[in-house]
Amino acid sequence: TSLNQLWNTLRQQKQRQMAKEPPKVSSLKAPTPTYSPTPSRTPDPVGVKKVMTPQPLKRRKSNVSFRESRDGRTVTATFDLPGIKKNNAHVSYRGSHLTVTWETVKITEIDEGGTLVREREKKEFSRTIPLPEGTKFEEVGARMDERYLILTYPNMRSVRVEPR
Repeated sequence: TSLNQLWNTLRQQKQRQMAKEPPKVSSLKAPTPTYSPTPSRTPDPVGVKKVMTPQPLKRRKSNVSFRESRDGRTVTATFDLPGIKKNNAHVSYRGSHLTVTWETVKITEIDEGGTLVREREKKEFSRTIPLPEGTKFEEVGARMDERYLILTYPNMRSVRVEPR
């Protein structure tokens, strides 16, 4: 029990010491009031709280569609990637999932009073697809044409029978 008491006193001393020090992470610091020279506005009525409604998220059309084969043994995932070159799309295989990543680069040039301003906007996207347990690398196929990346892989619902 004396060892436990010693550890408890050491922990308490450390807690007191840390309480006196400013936090090392800036997000943990107490906010300091700042003076802003904005015109004064009328105060909110007492007891009335403003309710902020969150902005709805913009729904984007999915760029992947899944289709099961007629016999139900394979699934085809078709990614609609207009304007994406083959070298900007990458498919990685892990034993339990496929990860498809691609990037888009948009470059704009603006002439501002004789000065050329070039902006480069790069966006990276990633989608992960779960694979059935025990899927082998040889069972996954991928091909890409001008617009579509097409992946084929075994269906999870099909029953695997090992060859004799």
